[in-house]
Amino acid sequence: MKARLLEADPGLARTLPPEAVDALRDELVADVLELPLGEWGPTQPEPDPGHLGYLLIDGLMLRRTAINGAKSGELISRGDLIRPWIEDPVSFSSVEWQVMEPVRLAVLDRRVGTLICSHPELSAALLDRLTLRTRSLAIHAATENMRGLEGRLLALFWHLAERWGRRDHGVVVLPIRLTHETLGLLAGARRPSVTTAIGGLTERGAITRGEDGTWILHGLPPASAEG
Repeated sequence: MKARLLEADPGLARTLPPEAVDALRDELVADVLELPLGEWGPTQPEPDPGHLGYLLIDGLMLRRTAINGAKSGELISRGDLIRPWIEDPVSFSSVEWQVMEPVRLAVLDRRVGTLICSHPELSAALLDRLTLRTRSLAIHAATENMRGLEGRLLALFWHLAERWGRRDHGVVVLPIRLTHETLGLLAGARRPSVTTAIGGLTERGAITRGEDGTWILHGLPPASAEG
């Protein structure tokens, strides 16, 4: 399967002139790797130089890292760029990838990479994606040092909403279905404690759960509320 990148991810071309977008639309086509639900093991060898990585154009993944029994998680969703052969091989840690919603990855091989790099606006857009992931990991690390699980979870929800949420009639909808177990991994807590904290946030009216499993945030982000 293949995908026109500028249609699958219009944000890539947000700074390109319209005439350049029109010229590239049918030319910038990438192979697509489809991943079903479950564990994913990137077993392919390190690609040839010039391969930019995999751009997630649909779905949701969880990247779990374990060091000496301690675990952490990172959510990867639409618009994220991953390079597993760079991120995974650390001698004292183990990494697992889990597909939480069916995923489509655009393969940015050397041919696609050459086209992208011929337009600095596209290269800059991909660098932005990597920077956002780095920033997100830093925020996760800071969140785990907050006192009180309710506060950590609320900060986590608002951070995820900043990346993937949308405003709808005065609330913010986070269209990602996260179990209490996954939230515990992201917030550095056990599932029963997460369940209790979610109950407290719900009673306070800070969050609600949609019928489709998505999360709805009410009021202001924690920093704004305190400022």
